[in-house]
Order: sequence, then C-alpha cells, then structure tokens
Amino acid sequence: MRRPGAGCSTLAAALFALVLVIVVWLMRYGVTFPPNTLPWRPVVLDAPPRWLAHWQMYRLGHDGPRCLAALESAGHLGFTRLRDRRIDDRCGFTNVVRADSQPVAFSPHVTATCALTAALYWFQIELAPIARQEMHSDLVRIDQLGTYSCRNVNSEMDGRRSQHATANAIDVAAFHFANGKTASVLRDFGKPSPAGRFLDRAHGAACKVFGTVLGPRYNRLHANHFHLDMGGAGFCP
Repeated sequence: MRRPGAGCSTLAAALFALVLVIVVWLMRYGVTFPPNTLPWRPVVLDAPPRWLAHWQMYRLGHDGPRCLAALESAGHLGFTRLRDRRIDDRCGFTNVVRADSQPVAFSPHVTATCALTAALYWFQIELAPIARQEMHSDLVRIDQLGTYSCRNVNSEMDGRRSQHATANAIDVAAFHFANGKTASVLRDFGKPSPAGRFLDRAHGAACKVFGTVLGPRYNRLHANHFHLDMGGAGFCP
C-alpha cells in the first residue's frame, strides 16, 4: 500500500534534483549566484538571508564548528566562547557565546547559542533599512529581557521545556534610534504610527530567520516583547 504523501515527497525530490542539475549547468558557463543562495556554500552573515535561511540556521544549530566559522567570518561581530553548562537533564546550554559587539548594541549584552547569535546578526542587518524607512533614523540599541531561564513554556508547572532553558531564545522589548525615538512592543505594537509600522515590519523580518516568532498577536503573555527562538520550523503567527 502506498504511503500518503509519498508521491509529493518523490515529486519534491525530483524537482530538487532538476534544480540542482540546472544550477550546476549554469555554473559551468560562468553564471554566479549571490551568497546564501546555494545549499553547499558556507553561510555568509554579512550578506542578506535568502530562501535557505531557515534551513541554514537549522544546520548551524546542529553543527557547532560550522556555526562558529560563520560567526568568525562576520565583519561586525565580536564574541567570546563560553563553557558548556548542564543544570539538569532538561536545562543547560552547549555551544554558547557572549556577543561582545554587534552591528546594533544590545542591552544587556546577549549570551546565547551560536545559532541564535547568528540569527540575531542577520536580524539586525534586516532591521537597518526598516529603521531608516519608518523611523528616519539609524537603529542604535535593542533592549532584551533575557535568553537563558530554566523553565517550561509560558512558565507552566508542567509541560515541555522552553527554548530559554537552553539559551536558544531571546525576548526583545524595545528598539532605540539615533534621533532619540523608541519603538516599544508594549506601547507601540499594532498602532498606526511610525513606531507601530516599524515593529510590524520587524516582526516580519524576524520570521525570515528565526524558527519561532511570538508577539502580542500570539497571546497576552507576549504583550510586551517579541519571543525569538531557534527551536521551531517557521512558526510565526
């Protein structure tokens, strides 16, 4: 008996193989492709994320040396590797770094998994033109509420562990600009204002690189922040 969905999987594999053949053929004739376009090329964090972004971040999250190589090649990132730490069977972190300098300052500095740090770098690059278009100023600081916390999802007594339990998530509360203006998730999200429009577009930019993006539209627990993590597969309500 044929498995449900087997035909779709076979078709997808065939299409991927066809695309691969076409790409190789084009490369033989000197056609070049932008960074982050081809799956076998290294991730370039200083170039824009493209159609492979979620898959690339997933690979970085499961390949420590590859992820660190991506961070080391980033032109505006300074970081320090930290020792792995195990709290219990479901809390702790591995392959974690402290970002000492980034394109945009975080308050406080971010300590997170390598993959989350890589995604945050891409996020900051994506935010730069949005800030100029909506706020008419450069983004200079992002306020964050924390990355690591040994707890369950939504701080429930029972249930699955949050991505915060492995430093694989961050909560972002506000964005500050060079002209002195601020876009606060709690105060401005959903409003027909420059700050509100910036936050809406920032939410959309986050969806391009993070596995899960939660905000005020999701539930009241996220009324004052965007939750960004690397544990999902493009969940962005």
